[in-house]
Amino acid sequence: MRVLMATWGWRSHFFPLVPLGWALQAAGHQVRVAARPGLVDAVTSAGLTAVPVGVDLDFATVFSGQIGPVAARSPTHAATATGNRMKPEITPDGGVVRYADAMLDDLVAFGRAFRPDLVVYEPFNLAGAITAAALGVPGVRHLWGPDSGTELDLDPEAVVGPLAARVGVPTDRVDLDGTLTIDPCPAPMRVPVAVPTEPTRFVPYNGVSVLPDWLWRDCGPDRDRICVTWGTMMAGAELTGLLGAPQVVAALAALDLEVVVALDAGQRDQLGEPPPNVRVAAAPLALHLVLPTCRALVHQGGAGTTMTAAALGVPQLVLPQVSDQHFNAARLAATGAGGYLDGSAVDGPAIRERLTDLLHDRSWTDAAHRLRDAIHARPAPADLVPALERLASRGRVGAPP
Repeated sequence: MRVLMATWGWRSHFFPLVPLGWALQAAGHQVRVAARPGLVDAVTSAGLTAVPVGVDLDFATVFSGQIGPVAARSPTHAATATGNRMKPEITPDGGVVRYADAMLDDLVAFGRAFRPDLVVYEPFNLAGAITAAALGVPGVRHLWGPDSGTELDLDPEAVVGPLAARVGVPTDRVDLDGTLTIDPCPAPMRVPVAVPTEPTRFVPYNGVSVLPDWLWRDCGPDRDRICVTWGTMMAGAELTGLLGAPQVVAALAALDLEVVVALDAGQRDQLGEPPPNVRVAAAPLALHLVLPTCRALVHQGGAGTTMTAAALGVPQLVLPQVSDQHFNAARLAATGAGGYLDGSAVDGPAIRERLTDLLHDRSWTDAAHRLRDAIHARPAPADLVPALERLASRGRVGAPP
């Protein structure tokens, strides 16, 4: 079987695809990962074959003004009101479309040369869905975490139509949800969807992993340690004017515990000289290495971060800043494995108070362990391979020659 994985945007979009790529390769299938040139190192570092497609776009520039709280940023931002918030949307001039536009032609051209049996892509990857339709093969959507696309506003004719027409595909043949959706979330974190779904276990992959000696030398059971991270996208998008890691670290440093800070280099530089109880990782620190030694995680609510902590049974305090982070925080809260704070009232005392409750009320940890066990009970990525083989065996579905 030949499988084309298509990834877009930022490396954290790609990371959840990696364990399935490993499983497919281990089963003897050919896997190619098509990505913008700037993501080639992320793909090859994971041990998968990269295919550079399209032109590189600067993530911060493309999403400038496109990323924001799940609320309208101006009266002209057309979306559907839900209470005091607004549904997110994908617009013809938005960042999601710009990434699809940049990679679509090369992606379809490579697909016609490679002739895959399946195309696997992540949420909001319009080019992946359109390419599956253009090649006439099943499209497989692999979720990062809770399916925030269920709250999305998107006009297919306006958003997908021009891109699909460019490669000779009618809009109604493009299925953004895929022939099959792979879902890593157990209930009640999982969002029910009306499409064929295969459950999978979330296997944490956080990029290049190096175990620092302080982590295995200094991790006794009596240590009260928490971790603070702010995801990879927040640094890459150069978002300003929002609650950031330095404010969060400063708030938590006042507590009598060790704070391990796992941030990108640019974010680390903003911290200044840390207090004695704050340990700033000097190099990239994969969350799946540090979290087993921590009693809690404080973070911004990205899907990869949320799911990594969930899979490891660590209670979470989420301080959502943008787009689907609010959605992820609400789905996590439904499990009891974590809580969140948002809005203008989020400050140092509020963060410390909520984290103290998270650490001292055993119900949070018990719920986090139940969520971990539910994730571990789901089929491993290797268990998905037979289902994907059956899907591929259906053959092509009327692609243009």
